[in-house]
Amino acid sequence: MTKTVYTNYWVSRIGDVRKEHGSYKTEEEAIDGIKAWWELHGESYPNVKFNRTNTGALEMIYRDENSFYRIEKRETEEPLPKRSYRLKSSGETEALRMKYLLDDDFYVFDELAEPYRDLIMMAMADIQKARQFIYDEQGRPVKDIS
Repeated sequence: MTKTVYTNYWVSRIGDVRKEHGSYKTEEEAIDGIKAWWELHGESYPNVKFNRTNTGALEMIYRDENSFYRIEKRETEEPLPKRSYRLKSSGETEALRMKYLLDDDFYVFDELAEPYRDLIMMAMADIQKARQFIYDEQGRPVKDIS
């Protein structure tokens, strides 16, 4: 069955970069995902401009016209990625710490405080993607381990 989803992209006109951030059930959830990403990184953009394009995409210009977020509505047969999760056991977590040689300044997803896990899930909208990173103590992704 086909369903409508809203996918976030970060776009930079410098270097022609386009990175997918996640897909959501509603445009409002997609906007909240972008704001969660900013919150994780300690960023605040009170003067965001929202522009609707001719194709119906919503662009969020937060600094200048060279980089922005774009939310595109699309149809898909695929289900959205899972957002729910169970925490790994302390043994599983310790094994991951040893595997990636983590010191006390870095964490796997399951070790983070719940508010950070919640923000990460809102920003990435995919538990598999969230578990592909090492994080700092503020829940910011610092290294992709996939």
